[in-house]
Amino acid sequence: MIENEFKLMLTEEQYEKIHSIFQWDKEHEQTNYYFDTPQLTLVNSHVTCRVRKIDGEFLLQMKLPNGADYSRIELEERLGVQLPEAMTGDCLNALSGRGDMPDVSLIGELTTFRSVKKFDGAEIDLDKSSYFGKTDYELEIEFTDEAMARILLADIAQKIGITRAGDVCLGKVHRFVAEYKKQMT
Repeated sequence: MIENEFKLMLTEEQYEKIHSIFQWDKEHEQTNYYFDTPQLTLVNSHVTCRVRKIDGEFLLQMKLPNGADYSRIELEERLGVQLPEAMTGDCLNALSGRGDMPDVSLIGELTTFRSVKKFDGAEIDLDKSSYFGKTDYELEIEFTDEAMARILLADIAQKIGITRAGDVCLGKVHRFVAEYKKQMT
């Protein structure tokens, strides 16, 4: 699957304003367990390896580069109800179709409370994420229709009074890794 999304970091106040604007289709909590080598080989290669826990089930997910900054290849495989502590490169190669994946182990977790609103051609994901004692707020607009996504982003930016709607922010894995590195020093 190809994932196209725009991301925007928010303050807590902006998050609360957006949360109050919409009737949300779904709200849930999910935890991402990130896996990598001690040298962060995957992240340094722009590859994300995580196990996501939703409703008691674990899903192995990999995100691979796909050219544009806002576009990634997302792969997924069900793992069942057990979180692994480590995964072999062979397992990751089988999912990704590559041959260069290293053995990886769990480096930490990030928990997100997500509010979801669906539109034709786009979906708003409003996230409050916690990791390493830190909380941040993010707006993601996933899309198949880029024009619709840009309209939604501009509309939300206008409603909550922000002018930086064109900014690109770092994804969760990169914010997580920045805090992870601080914890390791």
